[in-house]
Amino acid sequence: MFDGAADLHRLNDVLESLLDNDFELGDAADARELVAAAETARRRLGAVQIRLLAEVERTGTFHDDGHASAKVMVRHVAKVSNREAAARQRGARLIGDLGEIGAALAAGTLGLDQFDLLSRVHANPRVRAAMAEVQPWFLRIASRLSYADFELEVRQWERLADADGPEPANSRNHESRDFALRQNYDLGWSFDGGVGAFQGAAIDEIFRYYVDAERLADWEKARAEHGDDATEAQLPRRESQRRADALWKVFQDAAGSGAGTVPVDFVHNIVWGEETFEEMVRRLDGAVPRAIDADTYRCETIDGVPLEPTEAAAHALLGKFRRVVVDAAGVVIDLGRSRTFTGGARLAAQLSARHCPWPGCAVPSTRCEIDHPHEHAKGGRTNPGNGAPFCGRHNRWKQKGFSVWRDAAGGWHVYRPDGTEIE
Repeated sequence: MFDGAADLHRLNDVLESLLDNDFELGDAADARELVAAAETARRRLGAVQIRLLAEVERTGTFHDDGHASAKVMVRHVAKVSNREAAARQRGARLIGDLGEIGAALAAGTLGLDQFDLLSRVHANPRVRAAMAEVQPWFLRIASRLSYADFELEVRQWERLADADGPEPANSRNHESRDFALRQNYDLGWSFDGGVGAFQGAAIDEIFRYYVDAERLADWEKARAEHGDDATEAQLPRRESQRRADALWKVFQDAAGSGAGTVPVDFVHNIVWGEETFEEMVRRLDGAVPRAIDADTYRCETIDGVPLEPTEAAAHALLGKFRRVVVDAAGVVIDLGRSRTFTGGARLAAQLSARHCPWPGCAVPSTRCEIDHPHEHAKGGRTNPGNGAPFCGRHNRWKQKGFSVWRDAAGGWHVYRPDGTEIE
């Protein structure tokens, strides 16, 4: 006879043994194996907690102590936050509808963060039914993408699947755009406002130039005072202060000369999937809209910030912004006109990844160096097909015997000097 309480007590005995002993790591392989095993255990235990809440809800046992719901009972008994209890409740409802996703969490092959994101999407009644058909796709991209990229893909799918569609929501955002400066009682100032997808992406891209300039200025000052061994702790400002000073610099540049922080040849780039761009051109030409495949959809900035496709298509065709169309493998097949067109080969290489392709690295491509995966010194050609964005750290690590390869589907692979791949 199944005795869940006894099994959980035995599990706690195992955990006690793990916590009582130091982990002896022989090498990186040992560390990877233990991290992966601990994560699998965490996921499967999370599945147990979610299934337990579902069972409490099904049986109605939460009523015995006067609790209003299973969520309230779990929150009280487990002493967790309302946010955590609500997440378990969402998860319980998801596994009731989407068995493949629930089974993947129980098997430890789907992360808890990825599961929680899917449960939040499942809470949207307009896309709930459609999720059942694409469970294999969700699980496939979860297994190969970082969480940040997984979230972009899932939220993109949700926008496309939503009965209201991405366009009306963004139109509301654009119509209700606002910005306000308010002086507080202590004479300080607060900012508040919001804009639509396209303006927001453009503002974000420009603003990051200013923040980067403030950061570089801090490093120069720290190195002048402490030498080349200066550390981040010796920078004169916190990142939050640099952001505030960067905004101040934006306004100073606007009120002063034209020699601002943003380069004079700065241009916004709109990155399109080939099928997406062709479909939006059809729509702008008056054709009846066709469904856009979430697997091939792409309309974003270089760093993967999503854009609203109708608005972006109009800008791309008018030539105010550079359109960059890529095929299914991520190869640039069109660099459209722009206000200023320079560095096409560099841009094409930069567009091969949203961020540094080194596993686990999230430095945006706009802050990376462009280098040859197949080293130039070993016969690598200087063309977009042999260019990629690497952050400064990992660009140097390539010189330590590591190799980088891009497959025919556009996926990146990094190999250690011994020939094994970094998963």
